[in-house]
Parts: sequence; structure tokens; C-alpha cells
Amino acid sequence: MFELEALFAFGIGAGLVVLAPVAAAVLGKDNKLVATVASTGRKLTKGSLKVGLFVADKTVSAAKILGSGLADVGDTFAEIVAEAKTELDQSKATK
Repeated sequence: MFELEALFAFGIGAGLVVLAPVAAAVLGKDNKLVATVASTGRKLTKGSLKVGLFVADKTVSAAKILGSGLADVGDTFAEIVAEAKTELDQSKATK
């Protein structure tokens, strides 16, 4: 849900950034409303991008940890299979 809110904020912020030059052309570059629209758009866009980058970083970190854990499980399982084959070969040799 948090990511959806960030995406929504990004959309609004990006829309305001796009709207700012249009408002400047109509109202004039020195208009306070234009400055507010541009500033708010930049803040919303930058803030939501920060959230997105943070979430992406944490997701990559979690995936690396999970991958490392799965690799350990795979190694352990391979060792168990090798031990089982060795024991099976030894039991065949003693018969």
C-alpha cells in the first residue's frame, strides 16, 4: 500500500512539474502560483523517487540474502546426496 501512495505522489508531482511551464506561460514567470506549483511538483517527485529507490534497494538486499540462504541449502543438500552415494557404494562393496 505504501508503494501505491508513493506512485500516486510521483504522478501528481510529475504532473505539476509538467504544468509549471504552462502556468508560467499563462501567468508569467514571476507569479507566486507558478513558483508554488513548480516547487511542490519537484518536492513530490523527488520524495516519491526517494521512496522508490529505498524500496528497490531493500528488495535487492533481501533477494541477495535469500539467494545466499538458498545457496547454502543447496550446498548442504549436495553434501548429503554425496554422503548417501558414498555410503551406498560402501555397502555394495561389503556385500
